[in-house]
Amino acid sequence: PNERGNFSPFKLARILAAGHGRGDTATLMRVEVHRGLPSSARDPVGYGANRRQAAAWVKEGDSVVVPRLRPLRYPPRHAQNQVPVEKGIDVQLALAVAETILTDTADVAILFTHDTDLLPAVEMVARLTGPRRIETASWSSRAFAQRLREVRGVHHHRISGKVFELVETPVNYAHRGP
Repeated sequence: PNERGNFSPFKLARILAAGHGRGDTATLMRVEVHRGLPSSARDPVGYGANRRQAAAWVKEGDSVVVPRLRPLRYPPRHAQNQVPVEKGIDVQLALAVAETILTDTADVAILFTHDTDLLPAVEMVARLTGPRRIETASWSSRAFAQRLREVRGVHHHRISGKVFELVETPVNYAHRGP
């Protein structure tokens, strides 16, 4: 169902911030969620659901959570069996990670992704600032076996199904009701 699979980026980020020996004294500076935004004209239901979900993230995260939404790229209207795709999200995310560390906005950036295209960003930050300034995270289950390849000295957080249950938000954002 649509309400399954959603989770709280804020709650997950708090768990990650406390991870790797930092404990409850760690300060969560910022949580950016990078994703595609459906067109209000071509997919009004998806657009509304996306905007309601982003608003819920911001409300829960008390201005720490920042949705970074980029319009989806749609195929021509006459193209059949083609779906819209996210374009530029991985580049946007890679640049955000690099900017966070290179401007000393945070001591550590944690990149939560399964997109192996983001490996060069992890490698660059580790090379330029040291591997302790960047960490990676991903879901850890049979369904999510793929993750970024290990980078020497970079800590990786494996997020289990039990942790997912703690941060899950079973809300169907496509419904406008309460």
